[in-house]
Parts: sequence; structure tokens; C-alpha cells
Amino acid sequence: MPSCLSVALPVLLWSTCLLAAAPHQEVKGEAGEVLRVEVSPEGTSARPIRMGLGLSTTLLFDTDIQQDQVSLEGRAQFVRVSTGNALLVLVPSGELREGETLKLSVPYKDATLPARLVLTLQVQSEAVDRQVEVSRRSRSAESYRQEAEQLRAELERLRHGDARRPALAPDKLEGFRALVLGTGAIKAISVTYELRGLSCQEPCPLRIAQSWAYRGGTRRAFHLELELTGGAPWTIGRAVLFDGKGHEWESLPPWQAAPVTPGSPTRATVEFEMNMGEDPGPYSLRIWDATGTRSSLFTGARFL
Repeated sequence: MPSCLSVALPVLLWSTCLLAAAPHQEVKGEAGEVLRVEVSPEGTSARPIRMGLGLSTTLLFDTDIQQDQVSLEGRAQFVRVSTGNALLVLVPSGELREGETLKLSVPYKDATLPARLVLTLQVQSEAVDRQVEVSRRSRSAESYRQEAEQLRAELERLRHGDARRPALAPDKLEGFRALVLGTGAIKAISVTYELRGLSCQEPCPLRIAQSWAYRGGTRRAFHLELELTGGAPWTIGRAVLFDGKGHEWESLPPWQAAPVTPGSPTRATVEFEMNMGEDPGPYSLRIWDATGTRSSLFTGARFL
């Protein structure tokens, strides 16, 4: 386990998290009001970006984004989703309802932190943000120090043989514990075991050797045995589940026993809040590393 400590701490300098937008500022421009958003790990959550049905909202970024990895919840309900090197144009269709909120995840192309931005979009009938200018700030030394302390404490637990997730207080229960204790009786909980794991679409830097699929109420989860074919240690940054109809679900905060390294498999759990009735799938699952620069796509996922 000391070797895990020596590997994981350098990886920390390249890790990131899903970030909320910092307090916004509105200014008058030639095309009307411009919403300016500054991204920072220490920022507080701002109000959602307001969209109008059939109206375009343009997001302008101060640095290039990874266009092919932009994740938009409910993408099929947009008339237009256009990306450029440093811009994103969204035009929602009439299928969306007023007050409905969606998540937008945008990864940046360079390695400067923060590497990913997650914004909340909301459908409005009156005030609409037609132009949004997004700028980001690098993480502070203090935020690195705090994260390093947390990682050091977690690795100390692993070194003493406790690879389990720290116990949560009763009012902070998550996952299936929250499902069972918080939602009351549910009709059924199903578990499906796949000895060969999920099929991976090449290239596959991260592989799933075995998988367990859980379904109960509105929760779906995968417990995975992960293997790394090569490269730097892999800690899951985010996971997205999607079907063939344009629906996407961002995972709840992933759990991972330890960073996966070549020759050292580990186990992890990704969980989703879904309301798809008894639909078993199939679904596709994409898993990114903590830097947002590597991902693996798995297909044929089912919840039987």
C-alpha cells in the first residue's frame, strides 16, 4: 500500500472535480444583457443559465473546449447544439417545459485547472440569457493543500487494511441505503452479475473485468472491477449513462477503493438517479478519469 501512496499523491495535481459557477455579473452589450460567469473551485453556486424555447443561447469560453466530449442532458430536445473551438450555441425545442432544468458539462482542451465546467440550464418564458461569457481561474494553493490532506488520510486508512468507504452520519446517507430508508417500501431490487464485464469500444485504456448491475426504485448502479491497460493511474472523475433515444444521466459522486494502476485492479461503484420505469436497457456507459482527458466507452449495459 505505500506504493499506492507514492503514486496517488502526484496524480492529485492533475485531478479535478465537477465545478459550480461562481457569482455572476450582468453587463449591457450591443445585443442586450451579457451574463459573465467566472469559474472557480471555491465559487458559490450561481443561478441557472436561462434559456427560451426556440431562442438561441450562446456560451463564449476564454479558452478552447473539447467539442466531442460536451455532455448535454436531454440533447434530443434541442433544435440546435453547435460547438466551436471556444463557443457553444443552444436552441431548445418546444418539447421542454417552462421551469425544467438540465445539466451541461463542458470539458476544456488544455490541462489548466479546472478542467471541466458543469452548468445548470433552466427554461424560462421571459428573461433569457442570450449571451454568456465564461472565464475560469486556476485552483488555489489552499485548495490543493486541503485535497492533499484528504487523500493522505484516505490512503492511511487503506494502508491499515480498511478499504471501505467512511461511514456516513444518519442524515447524510447516500445510495441504496438512502433508497431503502428514505423512500419506504419498493417493489423489488434486482442484481445482475456479468463475469466478463461490459463490452468496451476501442480504444480501451480502462477495462471492466467483472460487473454487477443493481436496480431498485429510481436508482441504478454498477459495481465494477476495473483494470488499466497502461498509462497513468486512473481515478474516476465522472461517469455518464445514456440510451439510444438521447437521454443522458450524470452519475452521483463515484466511489473507488483506490486508484487503478497497470497490474493492480480495483473496485468502484457508479450510481445514477433515473426514472425510466422497468426499462432494462441496453445503455452505454462512458467513464472519464479525474483529469477529464481520458475516457472509455462501454456498451450493452442492462438492468434486468
